[in-house]
Amino acid sequence: MEWDSTGIRTWVDDDQVLNVRTPGEGYYRWGNQRGNNVWASGGRDAPFDREFYLILNVAVGGTNGFFPDSVTNYPNRKPWKNTSSKGPEDFWNAKNQWYPTWKDEDAAMQVQSVKIWKLR
Repeated sequence: MEWDSTGIRTWVDDDQVLNVRTPGEGYYRWGNQRGNNVWASGGRDAPFDREFYLILNVAVGGTNGFFPDSVTNYPNRKPWKNTSSKGPEDFWNAKNQWYPTWKDEDAAMQVQSVKIWKLR
């Protein structure tokens, strides 16, 4: 991961998988957050203008649209909708569909290493 005031970039095995330029209106408005901007005291790239934690997870049941509703794990469709208010629960309730497809450690998120350097 590399981030600075111009944006955030990430790589997996030397392949760049994300390149997001810092939006002109800042990340709070870009993320369609409502109410008072809790990051208003920071820069345009807040909250990424200070130390933060990196979380790695599988995020099953996520409703952010990253996995379109048409995605399949043959022969089954994704067991939740992006419009669902309870995506993780929908995922769990469909475990009879997806659990048989999980084969040993091949079903796990496997991370060999995470390396982070401070560039400046």
